[in-house]
Amino acid sequence: MGEKRIKKGLKKGFAFGYFLLFGIFLYASAFAQTFTLTVAPYEGGYDLRYGKVNYISERANKEVNINITSDIAKQYRLVQTLLEPLSTAEGVRIPQNNFVVYGIRGTNRFGTLNVEQEMPVSLARQVLYTSNDAGVADSFTLVYGLIISSKVAPGSYRGRIAFALEPIESTQSSVTVILNIFAEIEVESSVEISTEAGSKNIFLKFDPKEPRPANILVAIKGGFGRQFKISQLLSEQPVSNEGKLLDWSAVNLVGSGAQKGAVVNTVMPFSARQDVIYNSSSFGEADTFQIAYNLVDLPQVVAGRYKTSIKYFLEGAFVAQQNLIDTLYLEIEYPPVFNLIVTPEFGGAIQFRDLRAQQPPRTNEVVLKINSNLGRRYQVSQKIPSLFTNREGKAIPTRYFTLKEESLNTKGILKYPHKTEVSLGEMVLFISDDTGSSDSFKVIYELTTPVDLQAGDYLTNITYSIAEI
Repeated sequence: MGEKRIKKGLKKGFAFGYFLLFGIFLYASAFAQTFTLTVAPYEGGYDLRYGKVNYISERANKEVNINITSDIAKQYRLVQTLLEPLSTAEGVRIPQNNFVVYGIRGTNRFGTLNVEQEMPVSLARQVLYTSNDAGVADSFTLVYGLIISSKVAPGSYRGRIAFALEPIESTQSSVTVILNIFAEIEVESSVEISTEAGSKNIFLKFDPKEPRPANILVAIKGGFGRQFKISQLLSEQPVSNEGKLLDWSAVNLVGSGAQKGAVVNTVMPFSARQDVIYNSSSFGEADTFQIAYNLVDLPQVVAGRYKTSIKYFLEGAFVAQQNLIDTLYLEIEYPPVFNLIVTPEFGGAIQFRDLRAQQPPRTNEVVLKINSNLGRRYQVSQKIPSLFTNREGKAIPTRYFTLKEESLNTKGILKYPHKTEVSLGEMVLFISDDTGSSDSFKVIYELTTPVDLQAGDYLTNITYSIAEI
């Protein structure tokens, strides 16, 4: 009987304890305080995803809904901290000013939205919202803007923001929510190269009186986010239809007009190398510039049409290897030149005035300059049809009239380097070198007066000519 009473008493004790604990639980539940935070992108999900964005879009905005539930009857605030800046796996970061936040005015009901003005998302603590004094629950919408510029390199970016719901003057524990951010920055950039006429053909024609460059225009659109350079490479040395090569130094170039990067600004001749003509800014920003191609007056250039092509390459930026931007076709024309310049000009006649017997010999110097780019041998001749004669018809015999030629760094052959009697009719004075180079030389004419000379003015006609051999 005693054991039964003990067991019965234990059962009653257990029952009483159970009901006592259950009652305490119900009492605590009735007076439990709620202090929670939810952070949800407007488009759904648990992460803030920008997807694929490019430089053309310039900016991408994403809304985030904030819901705060609180019955602690104490003022609170919402603080954000950028735990991990938006970065690629290689460590490239989006500049701080390119990731911003602001709150949409009027989406909150009771407290104060502290970010109604846009501000960069910072690694420091930023108070986004402060409740009213009573700490009433509230909700509002934040907008996170990703500003795409040439300072933002392409790539896959990710980051994290921590939102901390903090009570003010309360022992209530803080609540923290982490929001992951993802963005894929794409390159929608391009480099366009064309002539001023918009074609792909560059034409240069040599004109010593009025040199005219051929300009190409380069437009860098969209920016690349990283430094890059543009180089040019000739496919071959300019060559004529006859197979003659144009010297590299016959064409040079100089750039101008770049605002962001640095274009070649000193005269640079063509070469067989791949030459850099432009270096971008460190952020590879959009830019425009022009390149002027000029012909040089080289004496050894042979007349003709020379052709080649110029390839333009993009190096650096997001490309692992150099990329061909475009190819322009270059045609260079050197028109035929074959002329003779006589100095001084005397109108085709040599005249000696007031000649008298027994006077010292009279001389007359003539410089002959030949311009030729035909690339073929030629000769210079003179033709004297008659003797020196005065108005009365009195003539001086040819034995009294001589010529001698002098070199002026002459490359060709002088036929009369020593004093020689002038013959009536045609005399070949000079023969060019084998390549028909431009050249020059001097002719010194000397007239001696006979002892029986009739005083007066004496004149003869003389003409010079050049001809290919």
